[in-house]
Amino acid sequence: MDLPPSTSRSCSPGAAAATSITDVDVDALARCADYLTLREVSSMAMSCKFLKRVAYSDSVWHRLYREKWPRQVSTSFTTGVRRAYFDRLSALQQFKFVDPLVIDYFTEATFNNILLEKNNVVLARGPTLRFMKFDSSLGRWESVIALNDHNARVTCMRLFPLSVISSSRGEMESQENALVTSSCDRSIRLWWKGACQRCFRGHSGPVFTLSDKLIGEGKGRVLASGGEDGTVRLWSLSSAKRGQQALKTTFYGHEKPVKFVAVAGHSTSLLVSISRDSKIRVWDANASSAVRSSCCVGMASVSGAPVNMKCHESLLYVAAGSGVAIIDLRTMQRVITAATSQTSLYSFEIIPSKSLICTGETGRAMLWDVRKNQGQSKLVPIAELDGHSGPVAHLHMDSYKIVTGSPGDDHVNVWEAETGNLVNSLICCSPEAVGSTFGCSAIAVDGCRIVTAACGLEHGLVRLRDFTSADHPVSQYEDERTFKFWQPNSYSDDDA
Repeated sequence: MDLPPSTSRSCSPGAAAATSITDVDVDALARCADYLTLREVSSMAMSCKFLKRVAYSDSVWHRLYREKWPRQVSTSFTTGVRRAYFDRLSALQQFKFVDPLVIDYFTEATFNNILLEKNNVVLARGPTLRFMKFDSSLGRWESVIALNDHNARVTCMRLFPLSVISSSRGEMESQENALVTSSCDRSIRLWWKGACQRCFRGHSGPVFTLSDKLIGEGKGRVLASGGEDGTVRLWSLSSAKRGQQALKTTFYGHEKPVKFVAVAGHSTSLLVSISRDSKIRVWDANASSAVRSSCCVGMASVSGAPVNMKCHESLLYVAAGSGVAIIDLRTMQRVITAATSQTSLYSFEIIPSKSLICTGETGRAMLWDVRKNQGQSKLVPIAELDGHSGPVAHLHMDSYKIVTGSPGDDHVNVWEAETGNLVNSLICCSPEAVGSTFGCSAIAVDGCRIVTAACGLEHGLVRLRDFTSADHPVSQYEDERTFKFWQPNSYSDDDA
């Protein structure tokens, strides 16, 4: 039987050998990689050893470096271009520069709650919300919208992807986030496009807290809220129904007002709540609400007034009174006391992937490593983050940095996340007001950007810093308060 023509050619004595990707010159492949994004170059590096050599070549990273920081001089790299790229990225994330872009907004009010997401800032003071959009390329605020739909103080603000909330096809494909707020006026409101789109009512008292994540999966996800009435309620944000009809379930059991609610990390159907008397309850959102006792699947308690709580996988981190306890949600047993203080705690954050905990106290913050203290009778912090004159009530923590602030200080401090070393100190008020009665009322951090709100006797100041294109590093023992040679590029817009 005759072979097909293609088979005959491949088996003939003079046929050319097959060509593989490894036969292509590395420099030629690196040239092709000039059309790839950083994410695509990273994927190439993980595919095989040969392509990893291509992805790690200096020519590829020279191009990525120039695209990321076109103004930065990059003629020599003693540690390699790829290493220099990530070192600079890490330094920017840690705010280790003295010349960020600075945009000021002077106000007549003091804002005590801030959200920062991409080019958007949301401020809250009393019942008023202020939506602000900035343009880093122009160095100014693009728009400021004040909304007064709430009738009492806004207590909590959360951002959730619009794609999982809306039932509209166009909005389901959107990359934007929707804002959800709770208030002492007993309502929960859903915002996007600069306006309130839905209002949910059902609590018989002020609503104090909203869940940090949505419960469940897919389009059936719901939001949890807790309030002064001691109930935890679940709401369908994607439902076309409005008001109390959007209420899916009400959990009863707390005897005191609910302070915090959080979704368990190992199961999206489990919700954890803690009340003012430090009683903890775990709820199963999939259980039938007809039998109230079946919804509560776990209980525990801690000592001291609750400060905050976080969930990671099957563990619950609870800061209350003067310590941080870790509870296993599968057994509801305390695993370890992760941190202790001689005074009351004012703030608390974690980096679960690195087993790091940070607690805010009077005049300082403390950095703890859960692994080092496990099984130890005396808990010892990694570092003491000193430098504040009042309670450290404002605390941000991510893989790169820790940011601490106090209502008694006119500056916020920036520390390395893993070592606790001070790397920068940022003024919250205008330079001429340093040392006056200004204090930090709120902070929000998103990558290389930070927003601070300061309060004074006559007015307030919202200050945005963008370190994305900063050039001049902070020298040792120098910060914005003492550096004499480089001043930040500053722009301001007042309320007028």
